[in-house]
Amino acid sequence: MLRDKLKDKAYFDDRVNFRLECIEEDIDDIKNDDSESLEVKMLGSFRTVSDITYLLHQKYSRGDDLAEFKAHLETALEYRGWQKHYADALPRKEQKARIDWEEVGEDDLRRIIIWLAFAYCLDMGQDYYQQVFELIANQGQDGILDNIAVKMGDTNREVAESTLFKKRFGKLYKIIQGTPEQRPALVKAYLDAWYKAEGSPDYHLMDTDAYIGYWCWGAALMVKLYNIDDSSFIDHEYYPKDLVHWQSDK
Repeated sequence: MLRDKLKDKAYFDDRVNFRLECIEEDIDDIKNDDSESLEVKMLGSFRTVSDITYLLHQKYSRGDDLAEFKAHLETALEYRGWQKHYADALPRKEQKARIDWEEVGEDDLRRIIIWLAFAYCLDMGQDYYQQVFELIANQGQDGILDNIAVKMGDTNREVAESTLFKKRFGKLYKIIQGTPEQRPALVKAYLDAWYKAEGSPDYHLMDTDAYIGYWCWGAALMVKLYNIDDSSFIDHEYYPKDLVHWQSDK
């Protein structure tokens, strides 16, 4: 059953199928096109991981079975590993080409949060989390990423004292800093402010295919990581409650 309330199933079928085709084409090029340079394969691997985060978002909006998402998460980890493999293989004079694709910028942090929210809520396991954090690196750069990493088991990680992106993620960081008693209200405040912090994109009103659903994945990750009571905001329009409350059949 659709989780999104603004578009119909046919719309999401089209977007999911398109995203799957993009991922399949990139993987085929990475594996089989020997004419591509190491840098192109590195970028293809980056794009594959990025496209998988969008795919998870789209499939959640469509109402797909969350247990099926685990295979996509495994693929994301595999190709983030290939990204590093090709980056490491670049000649020394070309090593600077990797910087823009490995440093954590504002949109990169957003994609990482999506990835980690799905991985943690779907219980991918400690070994999986540790591999993700080793590949992401950037220790001590951003307080949100560092605190999440520590909470997920990367306990020796250096932790920055603030977030680099206060305008967009400041209220998310306040949840981390808050006490257990404060956190439900802080998550609610983050959810209420989230759409504006994202730039009030109004993608659903545009005559394009840019819309993939409005979901605040950071709230899901915080609730799950810190065991926050979500009863006061469980029906918030941006809160992906099905992900937070997913339970394995095992």
